[in-house]
Amino acid sequence: MMPNQEVEKEEKESRWQWFLFIIVIPTLFAVALAFVIMAIAGVNLVDAAKTYSRHIPIISQWIDVQKIEKKLVATIEKQKATIADQKKQIRHLENELSAKQQEVDQLKQSLENLQKQQSASAQSAKTEAIQNKVMTMDDVANMYKAMSEKNAAAILTNMSESDVLAILSALDSDKAAAILEKMPPDQAAKYTSILARRAEENQAVEGAAQ
Repeated sequence: MMPNQEVEKEEKESRWQWFLFIIVIPTLFAVALAFVIMAIAGVNLVDAAKTYSRHIPIISQWIDVQKIEKKLVATIEKQKATIADQKKQIRHLENELSAKQQEVDQLKQSLENLQKQQSASAQSAKTEAIQNKVMTMDDVANMYKAMSEKNAAAILTNMSESDVLAILSALDSDKAAAILEKMPPDQAAKYTSILARRAEENQAVEGAAQ
């Protein structure tokens, strides 16, 4: 080895030794002593380290980023929980809507069935009323008014006296006279006599009432 190289090597080793003994070791000793003193004084070393680290740009930025990340994670988790809640509520509302729709459909069907029943009942009642309708004397008189006098006379000659008189009394005088003309003379005379007598009796009653 050359003498110059040995000299350079010794100089480098001496510089490292000087840096180690003059700078590094005293600094580590001072830090250790400071921690011991602070621990004896009751200072929370962790809090103190956090406090001092905030004043160091890189460390403080790293701490701020961590806080932001924690906040973001917490916010995301909260939003996920909210979304899960909302989905649950939506499913519940959809189930309720489906149940309500089924109720509406059932009510519509019931209403249609009721309307059909009412329509059938009304038609049945109408038919029954028509079938069970009792003809009045006016209905009978109108029926004989629509007949020809000849046919009406032929029918009346085969009926009882009371029925013939009731029908003739319900008819107007012209129609009754036309029917009597088509009846056998003896029957026509008999019924005319009875009708005339009743007319006189009615006039007498009305005169007494006045």
